[in-house]
Amino acid sequence: MPLWLDDLREKFQNLPEKNQRWLITGFFLLVQVFIWIVAFEILWYGDRTITDTPVYYDYSSRISQGMFPYRDFSSEYPPVAMFLFSLPRLFSGAGYSWFVIAFEAEMLAFSCGIVWLLSLLAWRQWRNIGKLAGVLTTYTVFLLCLGSIVKLRFDLAAAFLILASLTCFVTDKKLAAWLLLGVGTMTKIIPLLIAPLFLISHFRRCQYREMITGPALMVLTALVISLPFLFTGPAGLANSFLYHVERPLQLESSWSTPLLLMAKFGGYDVRIMNSYGSHNVFASVSDTLALISGPVTIFVLLTGYWIYWRRSYGDSADEWHESQLIRFASIAIATFIFGGKVFSPQFLIWLLPLIPLIKGRDRGLITGLFAAVLLLTQWEFPARYWELYLLQKTMVVEVAARNVLLGLLLVLMILSLGNEKRRAPIAVRPAGSRSLSPDPGRQR
Repeated sequence: MPLWLDDLREKFQNLPEKNQRWLITGFFLLVQVFIWIVAFEILWYGDRTITDTPVYYDYSSRISQGMFPYRDFSSEYPPVAMFLFSLPRLFSGAGYSWFVIAFEAEMLAFSCGIVWLLSLLAWRQWRNIGKLAGVLTTYTVFLLCLGSIVKLRFDLAAAFLILASLTCFVTDKKLAAWLLLGVGTMTKIIPLLIAPLFLISHFRRCQYREMITGPALMVLTALVISLPFLFTGPAGLANSFLYHVERPLQLESSWSTPLLLMAKFGGYDVRIMNSYGSHNVFASVSDTLALISGPVTIFVLLTGYWIYWRRSYGDSADEWHESQLIRFASIAIATFIFGGKVFSPQFLIWLLPLIPLIKGRDRGLITGLFAAVLLLTQWEFPARYWELYLLQKTMVVEVAARNVLLGLLLVLMILSLGNEKRRAPIAVRPAGSRSLSPDPGRQR
């Protein structure tokens, strides 16, 4: 090792832990900027043949012209998402290329926010500089594995709100956590999957008042955000949510995988048609599969919530772990992605901040499997998406392998719960009391 590097390491090790922590966090914040400006542009990520930014630009243009969402034009995106599209337009003007730059900068800000929250949660869970650096490295590697889609979609905003809500919840800012869930639901419906976990945790800790005030605040927040649109275009606002319920079986979904494999290897008749802004699979059983995908996914979600209930309120009265909340949040979101009739590549962005925080002996295997899922996704989208659209055998098999790996990841996260390393138990405490330190050495 060069002498200057050895001296630098020695100086770093002599710093107080707090300074070490923020130096590492600052370094990874700079890495985010490098990835956005250099890696996603110069490396193999520069393919922009398939992007939603023209749609975002169109909506922002209509709003800038004085048109009101849901009344004057329809949209499949909730109100906060429309605000996120409009914000870059304030800085970019009417030019599309400047709008893209401003939008990508907005997503960079959310990614930097995720790095900051990951730093807080990683330190809270491990209180170890090496683990903190490992978590931030894992998140950064995940970004590179998925590719430039992370800055060309607004899903990083939803991922940030999910992580921010979890951060507030485990640091005893419960009402703030519920408020963020309300904002997240009006950004993209996916953060709502975390609400049952919060309710179970409240009940486990005998926080009965917060079981009422928390959800009420979430609903009130969503209502306040929606109020202008409820008065001006209630049908259009409702359609922004119903739109997704009515969508058919999407090409990349797990439910489409057996149909595409049968089409390539068994001569099964399958047609690919464009509707609802995506390419969808139509076959003799596609409508049936699309219909049952919802109930099956809901059943699996309820099973996951029940396992969390048993895990946190089972044989031992003091068996609840903050780390389990993060794990089950990951399980709920992965279930929605894997079990849904639509599987857009950007959905995986929702899991990018959560998987690095998972604890347990299976942590390495889980992160490795998820990295493989991300790499396979980037291999397919966007550069080779049209090969999948044409049902070329190689890409059909590749996407099928990706979906199988995601299913294995979901099963592993559930089945290996018994192998999770346990900390000292957290005692049941009444509503309003402060949480105990996550450091076992500080617990009494």
